Amino acid sequence: MIHVRGRDMLFIEAHGHVWDKIHGRRFDTGTNTPISYGQTLIAGEVEQFLPPEYADCRCPIEVMQRYEEILGFDKVVLLQTPCYGEQYEYINSILKKYPDRYVSVGVPNPQVKEEYLETARLCLGEYGYKALKFEAPDIPFDMTAPENAFVYEEIMKYDAYFMMDMGWGKGPYDYPIDSMLEIARRYPQLKIILPHLGISHLWDPDEHKNYEFLKKTLSILNLNENVWFDLSGLPIIVGEFDEYPYPSIAGAVKTVKEQGAIGRLMWGSDMPTVLKGCTYQQHIDCITKHCDFLSDDELEDILGRTAQKVWFEK
Repeated sequence: MIHVRGRDMLFIEAHGHVWDKIHGRRFDTGTNTPISYGQTLIAGEVEQFLPPEYADCRCPIEVMQRYEEILGFDKVVLLQTPCYGEQYEYINSILKKYPDRYVSVGVPNPQVKEEYLETARLCLGEYGYKALKFEAPDIPFDMTAPENAFVYEEIMKYDAYFMMDMGWGKGPYDYPIDSMLEIARRYPQLKIILPHLGISHLWDPDEHKNYEFLKKTLSILNLNENVWFDLSGLPIIVGEFDEYPYPSIAGAVKTVKEQGAIGRLMWGSDMPTVLKGCTYQQHIDCITKHCDFLSDDELEDILGRTAQKVWFEK
């Protein structure tokens, strides 16, 4: 629980990561290989991918559990993702030990149908994961091609979520919003989660003048009512032009409210990479202390009630 505005509120970390060893895929054909002290080799270039405190480039569940104690998380969504590499054996050992405390997602390859179908069978059918997670720049595919209908049909067969990170840069595969809107229109029953507020060019200071791309992202709700968003990673996304308490993040959240989508928003951090740009507590405080336009009920939804419905209810 977290104590905010004089009341205890359910607190769910809706976008966390843990892993045993990085063995990721980056930008389709590149790899992500650990070095040391948070540095990894990405597509041949050394990058400070994590805070330097991560000496062996591991992020074990015990790190998350200490944060749970410090910050008051009741439950955590442990997301697997292409850039870290799947961690099925490690994650499954955690879920077996704490079945009501954590959930996870699978990492499919939509470029190869047979491989994709097997991943869906294992992750959604056997492991009981809640979603399959896609990264537009890391494993790109033609979202609207008729021959790729199996991607969505298989997820709907298991009543799971299609989780799409639409990308964080200016590359050719980043922010495929038109394709995403078409998929939402084509499959109105498909349950969709867009992390990082869909990114929505939020890395561009000009976007924060009128939030035109964010509004376009939020318009997906006009086509499909089964769409949710999270706030993860925003301090890093806006970090080149903003700093704590991140008024640009408050502006984005206010836009979500003005567009009638605040009930679809979940708090999440994107730890541990986001910790390069802010502390965990600052990421929480920029919402709990610096979004006064939110009602108590809206804040309670963002901090945990919506994530409970999306991720943890049967």
